[in-house]
Amino acid sequence: MIRSAVTVLIALALAAPAVAADEPPATIQALGACRGIADNAQRLACYDRAAGALLQSVAAKETVVLDKQAVTKTKRSLFGFSLPKLPFFGNDKDEKEEFTQIDEPIKTIRSIGYGRFRFTLDDGATWETTEGINAFPKPGEKVLIKKGLMGSYFIKFEGNRSVKGMRVG
Repeated sequence: MIRSAVTVLIALALAAPAVAADEPPATIQALGACRGIADNAQRLACYDRAAGALLQSVAAKETVVLDKQAVTKTKRSLFGFSLPKLPFFGNDKDEKEEFTQIDEPIKTIRSIGYGRFRFTLDDGATWETTEGINAFPKPGEKVLIKKGLMGSYFIKFEGNRSVKGMRVG
């Protein structure tokens, strides 16, 4: 699972320079160009051609359309990973919406020794504490994960102090 996530992230990072953040794809530009045609019949014909080309491009997976909800869901699922700045995740003006913490129930948990734990959340994210705690959290209990400074994360299980941790999958 980690290997496939890393492969996807590398592919996205390599593809990112080829994508201009401020310039829509040619299929979208063609659709927008139809707006300037004064004659109704010609404008309709232009829209039909452009819409057909766009739908064909989407069907061939050459163009991907993401709404804000899908981008937000993806950002949330990637919380804890260090990602490059990718144009389809928004720009610096959108950073106010960046996730700085998550608060979810534990799906599975196991001890990895010395008071440290590896646990999975409902969305499939796997985290690990890098410091020990004196209690054994249980599935269903809430865990709060906060983003710290310089790429660090703090994990707080119910009724325990915060400890450092990291996302491992």
